[in-house]
Amino acid sequence: MIRPLLLLLLFIPCMALAQSSGDGSWLADHLVGIWEGPLGEGRYREEWVQHDPTTFHGIARSFADGKQTSEEHMRLTFFADHWVFMASTGGGRITSFVRREVKDGTWIFENKEHDFPQRIGYRIEGDELRAYIAGSEDQAQRMDFLLKRVP
Repeated sequence: MIRPLLLLLLFIPCMALAQSSGDGSWLADHLVGIWEGPLGEGRYREEWVQHDPTTFHGIARSFADGKQTSEEHMRLTFFADHWVFMASTGGGRITSFVRREVKDGTWIFENKEHDFPQRIGYRIEGDELRAYIAGSEDQAQRMDFLLKRVP
């Protein structure tokens, strides 16, 4: 009798976390997978996996002339009542962006203290992932990505 009660006591906080994070199941259903598209003359590829109900790991790679030109490690996690997007390029320092809003289905993350980018946007529509990086409000610095899900 004590064992089922203990399991229930452990399960209730997990349910509360999943409910408070809200979008975790949406991400698992939509973000997880491989996405690829053009980047200038080359290709860009993101691979996302789910680590636990509120943490997702991603690796972004750029390719030109059949060779990998860059690699970025990413993590999207629910922390302190916020979705946080973290990125590290080439083993460098980690930069965090906090989700500030969801506008027209686009998750918008910001870090106004970072040089560039200061804003990151992600929107998934079916088998398309539309993303962008930008300065705070300067659309001239905006870089758009259109990725398709790779089977």
